[in-house]
Amino acid sequence: MRARARWVSVTAAVSLALTVCSGSALAGQGGQDVRRHARPDNGFARTGPWNTPLPANVRLAPDSAALVAYIQQEQQTHAGIWGVNTDTFSTPVFYVGRNTRVQRWTYSNCLNMPQLASVIAPSLAAVPTPANLIVSKGTDESTTIYQPSTDTYWDFWRAQKDASGHWSACWGGEIKHYSANPGIFKNPLGASASGLPLGAFTIRISELQRGNIDHAINLIIPNPQANCFSWPASRDDGNATGSNIPCEGQRFRLNPSFDVNTLYSPAARTIARAMQKYGLILTDMGGAMVTMAEDPRPYEAAHGGVNPYPALMDPQNLLPPGDWQYVLTQIPVAELQALPFDYGEPGGRR
Repeated sequence: MRARARWVSVTAAVSLALTVCSGSALAGQGGQDVRRHARPDNGFARTGPWNTPLPANVRLAPDSAALVAYIQQEQQTHAGIWGVNTDTFSTPVFYVGRNTRVQRWTYSNCLNMPQLASVIAPSLAAVPTPANLIVSKGTDESTTIYQPSTDTYWDFWRAQKDASGHWSACWGGEIKHYSANPGIFKNPLGASASGLPLGAFTIRISELQRGNIDHAINLIIPNPQANCFSWPASRDDGNATGSNIPCEGQRFRLNPSFDVNTLYSPAARTIARAMQKYGLILTDMGGAMVTMAEDPRPYEAAHGGVNPYPALMDPQNLLPPGDWQYVLTQIPVAELQALPFDYGEPGGRR
């Protein structure tokens, strides 16, 4: 997404996490023999924060109006848009087969935190690495890998391939038995600053083509609350102090009474319905208000170089070139509602 970089302080986020710990799928891409993965589309457990529909009469946070007003202000003071990150500051999503070549990745230590090497070592030890693996554009250099045959998931941050074809990453993680996992990394793993799996919330191209998203999506704002995270997040990279500031991990939803049919874009309508049914979770800080959708470049490679997003977002070509990235700006931020802190935490407040 042009000029809307996600600026992340992973050093602070991971350091905090260690303190707390103390002690679209593109079936067949890259020539792999890939079986169709079971629903939900994000592959994680049907129960949990991402894939459980919200009750119609869900209780709202007592400060919901103030939290939403803060997000409105964030939008207005940062370009006035609600963007969709695709090839930049998002992630490509790879589903790989059982016979995909396995590589031991290297910890790059880009943050000069050698003490983390042993923490991430098990996640780097045996990564099925397809020949066509790429990372997102921008400084995050993120990528996401699913291997349904072993029921294992990986995502990585600042992943890079050297001239010999060897891969390294500065951070990320592995989730075994992801189909039974609610979509939460063991602290302090995971590429996102909140420790939430990129694959759990990233919108798939196939979902927009089908017109249905069966999981919660994410929200990024420039200034979340510092040193504060709500379940299901396990850490944060917030930078703002004061009152009525949302924390990473906090869940919102689009008011169910909002008429999504008033939105011009078919993709915006699909995304809005998901916001009403499953909600959206604050996962990171960034340069503007954005939501993540999968990097289209692997899709383009398999479909004659055609980027599917312009036709999905702006099928009548009513917007200036490139402005399809901002179709979520059609959704009034005032129609968002904040759910209580730690909403849905097992044994916690609801």
